[in-house]
Amino acid sequence: MHLMLELASGRNPYETGGMLIGYEADNGDAVVTSLIGPGPRAKHTRFGFYPDPEYQQAELETHFHATNGRETYLGDWHTHPLSNSNLSRMDKKTLARIAKTTTSGTKNPLMAILGGGSGTWELGAVRFLGVKRGLFFDDYRLRSLIVETF
Repeated sequence: MHLMLELASGRNPYETGGMLIGYEADNGDAVVTSLIGPGPRAKHTRFGFYPDPEYQQAELETHFHATNGRETYLGDWHTHPLSNSNLSRMDKKTLARIAKTTTSGTKNPLMAILGGGSGTWELGAVRFLGVKRGLFFDDYRLRSLIVETF
């Protein structure tokens, strides 16, 4: 959480983000143990964030091997500076696209959003559970997001 806040504050008022890393517990909860930042070639704008995919993939592979495959990609995180932590329409479409992409390794990706800025960030998190009647606002249900600290 500290790294997420540091990265968010360092790019404010521009968006930033990265990957959420961890594992799924026996009870089905997603347990976030680490995160990957945007990468050195990421693009940050007032209303968008475009990660450095080569950097993020290399970091993910390193973490995966260091944990003997126990911890892997769970989803994404990003910021909404000077706004709230609610999902945008693009965020919802991104979650659905991740869930449909078999190489993502997750059918139920997480998305965490830090909204606000200037020392007053709020964290919102959702987990994609499926599409219901094609209505984005009915498609997503909040599940517990457990953040481990070491």
